[in-house]
Amino acid sequence: MSKKVYFEGLDTLRFLAAFAVLIFHSAQWYHYKFDTPFKMFLHNLPIAVDFFFILSGFLIIYLLLVEKENTGTINLKNFYIRRFLRIFPLYYLIILISYLFLQTSHDVVDWNKFLTFRGNFWMISRNAWTLSGLNPLWSVSIEEHFYLIIPFLIMVIPVKYLKYLFIAIILFAFGYRIYATQNIPDNWMTIYMHTFSQMDLLAIGGLLALYHYKNPLHFKSPVILYILILFAFILLLTLVDTKDYTSIYNASVKKYLFTVPLLILLIFFVFNQNPDLDFLKKNRLLNYLGKISYGIYLYNAIIIDELAKIHWLQTHYAIKLLLDILLTLFVSVVSFEIFEKQFLKLKKKFQIVKTKR
Repeated sequence: MSKKVYFEGLDTLRFLAAFAVLIFHSAQWYHYKFDTPFKMFLHNLPIAVDFFFILSGFLIIYLLLVEKENTGTINLKNFYIRRFLRIFPLYYLIILISYLFLQTSHDVVDWNKFLTFRGNFWMISRNAWTLSGLNPLWSVSIEEHFYLIIPFLIMVIPVKYLKYLFIAIILFAFGYRIYATQNIPDNWMTIYMHTFSQMDLLAIGGLLALYHYKNPLHFKSPVILYILILFAFILLLTLVDTKDYTSIYNASVKKYLFTVPLLILLIFFVFNQNPDLDFLKKNRLLNYLGKISYGIYLYNAIIIDELAKIHWLQTHYAIKLLLDILLTLFVSVVSFEIFEKQFLKLKKKFQIVKTKR
């Protein structure tokens, strides 16, 4: 029987990324209270979504590579069933909640677009965000678009040529952002949430998966080095706007100014064998919070917006932030234990490569 695939620390990173998005959404209500550079740091926290893309591309493509090695092919039916059971239940529950409780007379939503994972394209066409519950779904749509075709390509392309596939995807996304900058008016949302613009991050995760698959990454480096890299990245986030797409350079090249350190932070955390990191990598609470990070990511905007309707909280920022965090975590735990877990139990029946999740 093949060994189970598990990367210690990945769940911790998932939680930290979801938590960053939660803080960003909560801070939007009062970040004008802060001066730069802290205001810039808060403004840049959605870089965590880029991290999610890299993490997802790394893990899922690595599992596909192991499956191909073990079986000689990719079981596409089982792959899509697993994706369905992991992503669809909560995704459609969020849509249902939005439809039943969040609709307003002044906000028309093309529900069919969200039901068919095209919500990102619809928001781009309107050049506007929509209901709080639906806003985070754009990134889920991008992942589903990517995973609609990548398992088939990994199945038919020999492993030795896959690096060219991922490089081609990266170059295509790079070129698309240049095209969008030059040819699409009001292009901010196009560059931020179009599948063609963001799929390079999933491919970068795929390149890391391919490298680790061929040359397993295991090393031991001092924790202080990781702290210094993290500090430098945080400093970068206080100085440079990650969302400024006003020039070709900003829209195409500058993105990698943030992608590269994210990739380095992932590598130095997950593959570093220094036991001093175990308090984070093996922490039961952090690992559990990582398992519910999908819920944290999808529920937080709804909860934050609803709490913002309580007038008293609008002037009590610390209490509002604390309630945003606690209620989001509480709802995510309940959702995971009562709702999502039932589908995850079924998901295990369709695993080809066993994981510890």
